[in-house]
Amino acid sequence: MDDRLVNKPRHWFSFGWNRLKSHNISSDYTALEDRLQQDNCRGAVWLINKLVIAFIQPVRLPAKDYYRRRMQTEDSRRKSMVNVDFFTEYGEANRYKIQEVIGKGSYGVVCSAIDTHTGEKVAIKKINDIFEHVSDATRILREIKLLRLLRHPDIVEVKHIMLPPSPREFKDIYVVFELMESDLHQVIKANDDLTPEHYQFFLYQLLRALKYIHTANVFHRDLKPKNVLANADCKLKICDFGLARVAFNDAPTAIFWTDYVATRWYRAPELCGSFFSKYTPAIDIWSIGCIFAEILTGRPLFPGKNVVHQLDLMTDVLGTPPAESIARIRNEKARRYLSSMRKKQTVPFSQKFPNADPLALRLLERLLAFDPKDRPSAEEALADPYFKGLGKVEREPSAQPITKMEFEFERRRMNTDDVRELIYREVQVALGGSV
Repeated sequence: MDDRLVNKPRHWFSFGWNRLKSHNISSDYTALEDRLQQDNCRGAVWLINKLVIAFIQPVRLPAKDYYRRRMQTEDSRRKSMVNVDFFTEYGEANRYKIQEVIGKGSYGVVCSAIDTHTGEKVAIKKINDIFEHVSDATRILREIKLLRLLRHPDIVEVKHIMLPPSPREFKDIYVVFELMESDLHQVIKANDDLTPEHYQFFLYQLLRALKYIHTANVFHRDLKPKNVLANADCKLKICDFGLARVAFNDAPTAIFWTDYVATRWYRAPELCGSFFSKYTPAIDIWSIGCIFAEILTGRPLFPGKNVVHQLDLMTDVLGTPPAESIARIRNEKARRYLSSMRKKQTVPFSQKFPNADPLALRLLERLLAFDPKDRPSAEEALADPYFKGLGKVEREPSAQPITKMEFEFERRRMNTDDVRELIYREVQVALGGSV
């Protein structure tokens, strides 16, 4: 692991620091925000976010060759062929100069590139053979639609989607994202000396993004450190909305949730045992709690080997749930298992996390409440005393609820041609065209 600090240029720093001195305010960012807004300063909220980053030590990132080692690429051969192989028949290929492969998975390949029109560094995700399975194609459709609709500083930004050359024959999709340097999983692995300021700012960004996502009536459903992109300057952005769903009051629950396959370690207890007939945004709040606990300790809190082991680990820390919570569980096996479990006492979080801020632990206890009704909303969590002086929750943006019409396709059976047509139309909309 490379221990070098990666320092990003901060062209805004001198401007922000001069503003800070001119208002004679040192570290009370909320007070500075009030003063700047009273003075009608443009971009006051933006400036506060930048100033918070400015006063936090940059984090270490893995060496760049981490991805190459992980993927075991044949560098000499692939570097000469990546531009040829990557874009296949797409006419917009000459706009982007491919730099290197930075990620690879079952979906395809991600390369860093330079947009020759703007000079900007970007990440291009090539999703291969998306129509081999209708379910995979539907996931891609869902993700590009949500990323078009959800625009927030703490959510990864889609810069461009390449229009397929033919509406009826294409099999690959190219999505151009803003380029981020790493992900939170790698940041946690590479940094064993994160400060309380890092903990606080990381959690605030995650909850701020979640407030926006949930006010759009969207559940992410797969929040984990690998789905949170990160830069060395401590900026985080949530990504990967392939498992996300829009919650409509009349949506059939059985259809809505049957494909839930998110990573077990960050899965809320009600999802481990199909506890309740209707799920809430509290499933994402639990995931954020697990991520925050991992940031505090450097290791996963509940690394279960299977569903039963997962519930055992949860109850080892949180104690046996009360009888009224168990009684509400609809899954008979899960209800019987928890009822027969030996009585476990709650482990004090001050004992589990001995070096953490007591205010941070009080909030973490709320985020990891076993019963979803006892967890706070993202907005309520942002108003917690732990964040005093960092920002004002009422000023953090909310989203307009997404309409049923956007996700009408979720309510009907589709074949490959149906999904192909919808993806093509969605790309047209994303590019500002008509459908």
